[in-house]
Amino acid sequence: MPFTKVSGNFAFDRIIFFYAVKGLFFELGLARWALPAQEHSDMSIRIIAQRLLQNGRVVLRSLRNNEQYYSGSYAKGQLDKIHVVPVGKPLSQLPQGSSNVTHARTHLAYLGAQARRLFVDNILRRVTNSLAGDLRRKAASRLLGGDSAPFFALVGVSLASGTGILTKDEELEGVCWEIREAVSKLQWMKPQNDQNYETNEVEKETVSLKDLVVGPPIAKGCSAVVYAARIKESSDNNSSEGPVITQSKDLSSFPLVVKMMFNYDAESNAMSIIRAMYRETVPARKYDRSELADWEQRMADNKRILPPHPNIVAMYHVFADRIPYLPGSSVMYPDALPTRLNPEGSGRNMSLFLLMKRYDTTLKQYMIDHPVNIQESILLFAQLLEGIAHMNIHEIAHRDLKSDNILLDVSEESENCPSLVISDFGCCLADKHHGLYLPYNSHDVDKGGNAALMAPEVVTAEPGPFTSINYTKADLWTAGTIAYEIFGAENPFYGGKNHKSATLRNYNYSDDELPALPENTPSIISSLVKNILSRNLYKRLTAEMAATVIQLYLWAPSSWLHKNKKPSSDEILQWLLCLTTKVLCEGREFEILQSTTTSDTSKQSQRNNYQRMISTRGNGRRTMPEYQLIANFLGRVSLYNVQEGLRWIYKNTVSQGA
Repeated sequence: MPFTKVSGNFAFDRIIFFYAVKGLFFELGLARWALPAQEHSDMSIRIIAQRLLQNGRVVLRSLRNNEQYYSGSYAKGQLDKIHVVPVGKPLSQLPQGSSNVTHARTHLAYLGAQARRLFVDNILRRVTNSLAGDLRRKAASRLLGGDSAPFFALVGVSLASGTGILTKDEELEGVCWEIREAVSKLQWMKPQNDQNYETNEVEKETVSLKDLVVGPPIAKGCSAVVYAARIKESSDNNSSEGPVITQSKDLSSFPLVVKMMFNYDAESNAMSIIRAMYRETVPARKYDRSELADWEQRMADNKRILPPHPNIVAMYHVFADRIPYLPGSSVMYPDALPTRLNPEGSGRNMSLFLLMKRYDTTLKQYMIDHPVNIQESILLFAQLLEGIAHMNIHEIAHRDLKSDNILLDVSEESENCPSLVISDFGCCLADKHHGLYLPYNSHDVDKGGNAALMAPEVVTAEPGPFTSINYTKADLWTAGTIAYEIFGAENPFYGGKNHKSATLRNYNYSDDELPALPENTPSIISSLVKNILSRNLYKRLTAEMAATVIQLYLWAPSSWLHKNKKPSSDEILQWLLCLTTKVLCEGREFEILQSTTTSDTSKQSQRNNYQRMISTRGNGRRTMPEYQLIANFLGRVSLYNVQEGLRWIYKNTVSQGA
C-alpha cells in the first residue's frame, strides 16, 4: 500500500542552522565594512569578538532547542524514523504527539524570529545615512516582506566598492571630529599667558579672604570694586581674621584681582548671596562648597556654567565672606559699607567675592592709548567673535557687552596683538530651562544692561502672554557695533567723543544708514560687520559662522577668497591638517618645556623666554593670541561650516566685485 511522507523535522533544523551560521560570517564581514578605513586596524578584533558572542548565542540556542525538542517529542530510538500514514487515512488517526507538523511550525517560527532579530539589529542599524528613519522603516518593511532582492543588490555593490553607504564628505567630517578631539586636549586651548596656571595656590579647593594679600584698588563701578591681589606666601603675615593689606603700588607683583560685589539686599549668608548674584559666577571654575553644597544641589538644574575659554575672563574662585575695611573704601564706596565699618553705610556684613586673573586694561582705554593697525584690529575682532560663539554654544547671553567690559592682556611684546577676554557677566542670561529665549510677559522683566547697545529685536520687544525675547544673535549684533571702535571709528549707536549724541538709534535705524568702516578695512570684514548689524535677525549669520568667516580670512589660502578658485573637500581637509600639525607641534614643545623645568624661578624664566620666542614676528612664528585663535577654530571646525563660510564670502564679496 502506497505511503506519503508528511514531514521531516530535522531537515528544517539543518536549513535554519545553515543560514544562521552563514549570517554569522556575513555579519563579521559587514562589521569590517561598516568601519571607516582608519579604524580597521584597532577595532576589527573587538568588533569580531563582539559579533561572535552576540550571534553565536543564537546558533547555540538553536542547537540547544533542537536537542530539547528531540528529547521531549520522541521516544528513544525513534529520532530517525519518518512518520507516515496510509493513503486515504485521515491525519487525525495519528497518535497524540506523534505528528511533527505543529512542532516544526513552532520551531520554525522561533528560528524565524531569531533570524529576523539578528538581521534587523545588525544590518538595518548599519544604515547611517542622514536621509532618516523613514527610509529605514521602508527598507525593513520590504526586506522582511519578501521584496528584498534590490536591497541585497545595493548592499552587495556597496560591499564590493568598499565605500559603503557613507559618502566621502561624511568620511571627511569624521576626520574633522578627530581634529576637534586632538586640539581640545592641547594646552593652547587654555590662556597660556596666564601666569596663574603655573601656581598651585589657585588650584586649591577653597579660598577665602584670609588666604589673600590685597593691594591697591584698580577699578570701581556702580555694583562692585576691584582690588589687586595675590595668594599669601609663607613670608606674609598669616592673619586668621582677614586678608593681609599691603601698601605696595607695584601691580606687577599682583597676578590676581579680587572683585567685591556691593550687597545692599541679600541676607548675610552664603546661600542667599550666591542666589542673588549667581549671574556673576557663570564663568567661575570653583566654588566654596563648604556652605554652598545644599544650594548647588537645588540650583544645579537651573543654572548654566560657562566652561573655560581663552576669550572668557579667567575666574578661579567664588566665595562669600565678611566685608573687610580695605584701602580707600570710605572714600570710594562709603554707602556700600556695613554699619560696623561706616555708621552711615547701607551695605550688609557679607558679600560675594570673585578671584580672577588681573588684566592690564579695557578695550576702550587701549583704543585711546595705542595706535592700532588693521591686522591687530582684525585679530581683536576675531577674538571677540570667538568668545561670543563660545557663549552661544553653551546657550548663554551676556546682554551687557561694551568696550568697558572687554579686558585685554598686553603682557606680550608691544608690537603684538593683546589677548582679549569678555568679563562682567552680572546681566547675563544663563537659564537651563529657557536657554536663549527669555519669557517676556511684563515690562518688569529685565532685558539686560546697556540699552543703547541692545539688539533691535530686544529693545523693540513688547510683553505678551506668549512672548519670548530672542537672544540667539543679540550679543553678535552688539559686537558689530563695537567693531567700529575696534577699527578706529566712532560707535554710531553709542555716541562720540565729548558726549556727542549717537548717530543711529537701535530701535529705528535702517541697514542703509550704517556708516562705512575706515577705508583700510578689508571688504570681507566690512561685509561681515554689515551683515551682523542687519535689523532682521534672520538675515544675520550665527555667531559661530561669523567667527568662521573671519578665521577663513585670517588663515585660509588667499586664492580661496577669489571666485575662480573654489577648494575641493580634499583641499580643505589638507589645509585643516596642516593647521592642526602646526598647533600640535607648538603645543607639544610648550608641554615639554613645562615638564623639564624644576624650580619655580627657573620655570617662570623659561616660560617667559618661550613666550617671547613665539611672540616674535620677525622669525615667522605666530603670536600667542594667533595660536589661540587657530586652536579655537580647530576645536569646533567642521567641513560643512568651512564650506558654508566660503560660500558666504563668494556671495557677499566676490560677487560684488570686491
